[in-house]
Amino acid sequence: MKVPSKFLCGLALASYAFLLGVSAFAQTSQENPAAKENPAREDLSKMAPAPGSQGDTLTREDARMALLVYKLLDSNGKIKGANLERGARLFYQNCRPCHGEDGRRVNFEPMGKPAYIGQRAREEMPTFWHQMNFGDEERGMEPYIDEIPLEDMIDIAGYAQTLP
Repeated sequence: MKVPSKFLCGLALASYAFLLGVSAFAQTSQENPAAKENPAREDLSKMAPAPGSQGDTLTREDARMALLVYKLLDSNGKIKGANLERGARLFYQNCRPCHGEDGRRVNFEPMGKPAYIGQRAREEMPTFWHQMNFGDEERGMEPYIDEIPLEDMIDIAGYAQTLP
């Protein structure tokens, strides 16, 4: 039985949320005024290990995905702080050779209704972000986490959301 990708994304997001409760992304009450209003949050932040410490058990993949979900996406699923003009230049430089000028060279759903990079970026940003960072062997997408700086990825992802 094939598991729907939306279910897997939801499961992944729930897992990240759980991990974040006891991870390096929790903040102390001095840094986080919300912790003063909610004592339970303060208790969690005291339990959280320092980023990069031996107790920080988030994998590189988990940390990058958590950054997307908890810091980069607004309530409408749009990338916050993306420079779209710069993102367009970076998209043309890095993504256009495979995905085409308008991002419609690769159809992600060849057996159903066509789905292109713009739709994937708007409707399934966690999947888009994961594939951009860590690749997708099944589709021949290379991982770019070590080649494209985070700031560039943010701008590319924001621009990709504007594509048809």
